[in-house]
Amino acid sequence: GVSEFMITVSIKNAITPLIQRYLENNPRMIRSLSKSIGWFVQKNIKTLSQSPVITSKWRRRTPLYIRRKLDAKAPKNWLGQLRRAIGYSYDNQRNAVEVGWTSATAAMEGRVQEFGNTRTVTPLVRRYFALRGVPLSDRKKLIRVPARPLFEPSMEVIQPRLNEFVTHRVGEYIKNGGFTKNVGKGRKYEVFG
Repeated sequence: GVSEFMITVSIKNAITPLIQRYLENNPRMIRSLSKSIGWFVQKNIKTLSQSPVITSKWRRRTPLYIRRKLDAKAPKNWLGQLRRAIGYSYDNQRNAVEVGWTSATAAMEGRVQEFGNTRTVTPLVRRYFALRGVPLSDRKKLIRVPARPLFEPSMEVIQPRLNEFVTHRVGEYIKNGGFTKNVGKGRKYEVFG
């Protein structure tokens, strides 16, 4: 399910009854599959964050040349470096993964991305814009950042493909005669919401 801007995905959402019976006596495989689902979902969300499938529904941005006046490092693409902060963490208690932002700062910026924001134009904000060659009119009292939801619309695209992904992974497991662990980087992320 989707809550605020973190997604919890349980393997139970993506398996057939036959596969479920096969996995009931194999908690190690359930854990492995859950982590694979987390990787699959976060990878696809990162890809979709740059895809017109999702971004065409978002309100247009301020032109790049204006954004670069305000911030020389303003990203050309949607999300910029924030995209790299999408990750997943595994929850042992629930045999599920949570996909979301991997730092508190990214979660804060992600909240603005997902839900939008409104800032009051104070004299300091007005001065900041003016000093960078982007003067605000005297009538401008608020700056509105529109909501550009990523997680929920992405899950609508990813969800139908989860069953096929899990079936393929279980097939590999059966074909290989059991669980073989790939040596990973050993990273453990915490997902912030």
